[in-house]
Amino acid sequence: MQVLHKMERDIVAHPSLLLADDNPALLETLIEMLEPSYKVAVALRNGASVLEEVSALRPDLVILDISLGDLTGFEVARRLKGIGCPAKIIFLSVHEDIDFVNAAFELGASGYVFKSRITADLTKAIDAVLNGGQFASIYSQWVR
Repeated sequence: MQVLHKMERDIVAHPSLLLADDNPALLETLIEMLEPSYKVAVALRNGASVLEEVSALRPDLVILDISLGDLTGFEVARRLKGIGCPAKIIFLSVHEDIDFVNAAFELGASGYVFKSRITADLTKAIDAVLNGGQFASIYSQWVR
């Protein structure tokens, strides 16, 4: 019984992440930044791979770039929702435009992080989303 409880704590303490970005250098940076606080189940470079792997890996959270090359992150998110994937989604993007942020949340995303704010915002976003909240990087021009 003690081992089972320890395993349950490990699962909760180290949520599983699926990362998807077409930039391999950024993926490496993300892995270094996120481990050991989180378990990076896999880092993928295109949308088709996300759709292939998500059912087997069952991550708690999917972090998607909007520009994946073969599919947009938005299309991947639509398909994940369509197959009933329970994982939360955070978009990671160079697009610092309110229309992109709104589109992401309309698709059911729980977070949106600007790539220019990865260091400041990504772990905050992950923690907020895993605790049932939402998160969006804020561009200074949006604040009035």
